[in-house]
Amino acid sequence: MLHLILQSVANGVLIGSVYGLISVGLTLMFGVMNIVNFAQGEYLMIGMMAAYFLSTTLDLDPFVIAPLVGVGGFLFGMLSERLVIEPIIKAPQSAQIIATVGLSLILANGVAVMTGNNFLSVNTPYQDLTFNVLGLSFPASFVYAAACALLMAVLLSLFLNKTRYGKAMQATSQNRSAVQLMGINPRWMYMLAFGIGSALTMVAGAVILPYTLTYPYIGQHFILTMFTVVVLGGLGSVRGAIIAGLVVGVVQSMSTLVLPIEIQNLPVFVVFFFALVLIPGGGFQRIFRRRQN
Repeated sequence: MLHLILQSVANGVLIGSVYGLISVGLTLMFGVMNIVNFAQGEYLMIGMMAAYFLSTTLDLDPFVIAPLVGVGGFLFGMLSERLVIEPIIKAPQSAQIIATVGLSLILANGVAVMTGNNFLSVNTPYQDLTFNVLGLSFPASFVYAAACALLMAVLLSLFLNKTRYGKAMQATSQNRSAVQLMGINPRWMYMLAFGIGSALTMVAGAVILPYTLTYPYIGQHFILTMFTVVVLGGLGSVRGAIIAGLVVGVVQSMSTLVLPIEIQNLPVFVVFFFALVLIPGGGFQRIFRRRQN
């Protein structure tokens, strides 16, 4: 029994690291722009679809394709921000919700029209490869995806804390009026945040492709997990989203020990409820604030 628990925790950490990467883009957008993008799940789907078609066309591994998907995701995110988000940035939240939900429907159904509703997957040489460490099995696809998520988290942290643009984005998230007095254009910071958030999510879509299927509506499968991670970690907290992703991944993995596969996401719903209702502002965000005080 102890071995099963340790294996579940290990699997949860690997899966949760990718959940953190998927959700960082969403929380980054909210932190800088104060907008919740309900189309974020579709950005993940587009990343998976792009990785699939590029991988099969060029005969390259999805992990090799991931940087190219990230560049495309960055440009697509900036374009989305300028065409969809910029016109409603100061609109009521109801208008913002309708706009991003509408974008979600357009993207999902548009991809369905172009590619059909088929389930697509890629074959990789390491698909059945596992690493055995201390009696625990680690599927290579999950390990590589987790390593990529860790690398992206480190690069994002360095960008936010060590570069001029990263610091400008953080300043914009804290006080939009003050940064204008310092010569920072909030509109460009919005585009940058949306572009980076989109790129991170699409890269996550590329790296999870080796161990999952993709189809036009798969974004709806991940969107609740994204919101659970973001709410638990604290809206706008990048560090909180990464830690919350690990927690959600472990909870989901551990639930398979006691629950049927059909309802393995039930604990995630419970976590989302308690995070949303009982700890507004995010549990990990509160912990960080207490440490700072």
